[in-house]
Amino acid sequence: MSDHIAYCPIIIMPGDTLTILLVVGIALAVFVLIIGVAIVLVASPPAPKEKDVFGFASLHSVPDSDLPSLCRYPARDGEQLAFRFYASSANPILIFVHGSSYHGRSYHALASAVSQAGAAKVILPNLRGHYQSGRHRGDVEYIGQLEDDIADLIAELRKQGHGGPVVLGGHSSGGGFVTRFAGGTHAHLVSRFLLSSPVIPTSRTLRDGSGGGWAQLHARRLIGLIILNALGIRGLNALPVIDFNKPIRYRDGTETLSYSYRLSTSYHPRNRYISDLRKLAGNAMIVIGEHD
Repeated sequence: MSDHIAYCPIIIMPGDTLTILLVVGIALAVFVLIIGVAIVLVASPPAPKEKDVFGFASLHSVPDSDLPSLCRYPARDGEQLAFRFYASSANPILIFVHGSSYHGRSYHALASAVSQAGAAKVILPNLRGHYQSGRHRGDVEYIGQLEDDIADLIAELRKQGHGGPVVLGGHSSGGGFVTRFAGGTHAHLVSRFLLSSPVIPTSRTLRDGSGGGWAQLHARRLIGLIILNALGIRGLNALPVIDFNKPIRYRDGTETLSYSYRLSTSYHPRNRYISDLRKLAGNAMIVIGEHD
């Protein structure tokens, strides 16, 4: 006995066709409107400001002769990234990530004190997109690349024979990056986390600005890019979304004064940052100033 498949014709009346076309048209119009609004937001940067927020006039630069040589390690994409190594008799390794705009040189005094005290060997990386690291100042190739770079740095240290436990630390935006790393796929490479005044971007950050005038967000552009990325549109992620307010008279040419969307996103916890923070539980020390 052969099987018979009965075909039931679907009859669409003219009124039904009109309804379907209307619904499709409205959905398409809403989609186009969302993209249009996002692009308008993306195209509207703020007016620049200059203000000596941190009192740069009181800071003194460290002479090059006092610094360890700038070393290089290969990232997985073949790019040679920069870091400084502070030797110590201690077995633990502290990789300490710099804050926004500058690079590892800012933490020379900290690294020297920790290594000379015999607490840990210290590595000060210059993150990709900063001085002497990466192809493009202020940008990375994809969101999450900074985490891959630190994983590659740890692999290089192991290859060189440094077998001690790794502590990943960071200050300000560097502390925010440590939070992101703890919630990511490479967290198992690190034994402990050390965060100093970590930055965690929130809706209040978008509304009020950041760092008392230090960081100026392109808030509307950032919101537009978040919308576009949620829709799978990533072609504009190289656009800058944040500028740093270091007065011209205090610049030395090695600072990075603007971050792209993909670098800024890679530098901080994920939008649902609570999940990243939870991964730090019982495995981190967080140091925050009294008036932070």
